[in-house]
Amino acid sequence: MMKLLCKRSPSWTSLFISCFFVAVVIQPTQAKQVTEIQSVQELDRSATTVKEWFAQIEQQNPPLPAQNQGGEVIQVTSVKANPTSSGVEVILQTSIGQQLQVVNRSSGNDFIADIPNAQLRLPNGEAFIFRSTKPIAGVSEITVTNFDANTIRVSVTGEVGVPTVELFDSPDEGIIFSVASAVPSTQPQQQPQTQSTQPETQIQPSLPSTQGDEPIELVVTGEQDGYTVPEASTATLTDTPLRDIPQSIQVVPQQVIKDQGITRIVDAVRNVSGTQIGGGYGNLFGEVRIRGFGGGQLVDGFTGLLPVNGANIEQVEVLKGPASVLFGEGDPGGLVNYVTKKPLDTPYYSASFTAGSYDYYNPAIDLSGPLTTDKKLLYRLNVSYENSGSYRDYIENDILYISPVLSYRISDATTLNFAYEYLNSKQGFDRGFSPEAIYLTLPRNRNLA
Repeated sequence: MMKLLCKRSPSWTSLFISCFFVAVVIQPTQAKQVTEIQSVQELDRSATTVKEWFAQIEQQNPPLPAQNQGGEVIQVTSVKANPTSSGVEVILQTSIGQQLQVVNRSSGNDFIADIPNAQLRLPNGEAFIFRSTKPIAGVSEITVTNFDANTIRVSVTGEVGVPTVELFDSPDEGIIFSVASAVPSTQPQQQPQTQSTQPETQIQPSLPSTQGDEPIELVVTGEQDGYTVPEASTATLTDTPLRDIPQSIQVVPQQVIKDQGITRIVDAVRNVSGTQIGGGYGNLFGEVRIRGFGGGQLVDGFTGLLPVNGANIEQVEVLKGPASVLFGEGDPGGLVNYVTKKPLDTPYYSASFTAGSYDYYNPAIDLSGPLTTDKKLLYRLNVSYENSGSYRDYIENDILYISPVLSYRISDATTLNFAYEYLNSKQGFDRGFSPEAIYLTLPRNRNLA
């Protein structure tokens, strides 16, 4: 302990100040810590807007970490339903089933189990749905679906009440839901029926009963996109989704043209509401009226390329309403745009032969594929020949059509196309009869041209 000596001074005030200075310098550890006062600019201000208020709440309550390590979504690659002696077991196959967390509840006659951080994905990455209708007595349906981007939902619907469902973990198979039948089995049992508390892997499954149990029915749902065309190029001259175009556009795809066996391509417009086939003659000409007005006809957005041969048409797009702002002066009814076939980056070879009444026959070939290994240079070749007669006298049609196309992909956003069309058409002129009474007395095969 250090002693402090102070000499007497005639001034007690000076003595006191000197002693205080020495005490502070010699024993600084005994001095009290001075608290720093923040300036006005450093003080936390109160929230003045809703956005600032939510930001303060998120800062005070940070989000909880994901349930599984790293927030990884576990992939369930397959769902199986196997009959057991007490009912049926639904197996969600995954190699890391022990990491799945199941949250179950009941609602009405439904047993619902949600598995967060998991998704139904096939080995190729596509999502799928499992559904079994009336798999066992007392259960009307079992479904396993993707509830959202990170959750699998398992639903078991009972016919009378909530079914009895047990959950087991299998390191070899995944996670198992054991669903018990609500009606006692008709098969003789060696032991009384009791609720098992052992793992499902120790129970020997038996074949389902053929006397009272109904077979398991699996419903597979698919999507047919042959008649659905989500994009069109008529209104914007680019491949734009139809939902983003503020105009009425209907598309007749290639699948409809094939299924209906259309030989005169203008007849495809009959599938579009508000349209009518007007005058015309032969298999290459035909006028279209849209909403009561004459409709313009384009090929790939360009005019002056008529007549049109259907052998090289991929789809028919009909734009309803005025389109002068897009293609210049035109009728207010709308226009028809014939979209030609484009080269494909995978080999494609097709040959067809069509025969019909009045000596009609039409062979055609369609070839396409890449010309280089990097698939930057592509080709397509359409060749068609038509020879036909008519129920009208002196009408003979002879049409040869050749259309080669080359495409060079400069980049992912730029493609240069070279297209050529050769058409040799010999057709008889036939506009039919005028709508007058005198023509009603003539035979239908009379030719007045």
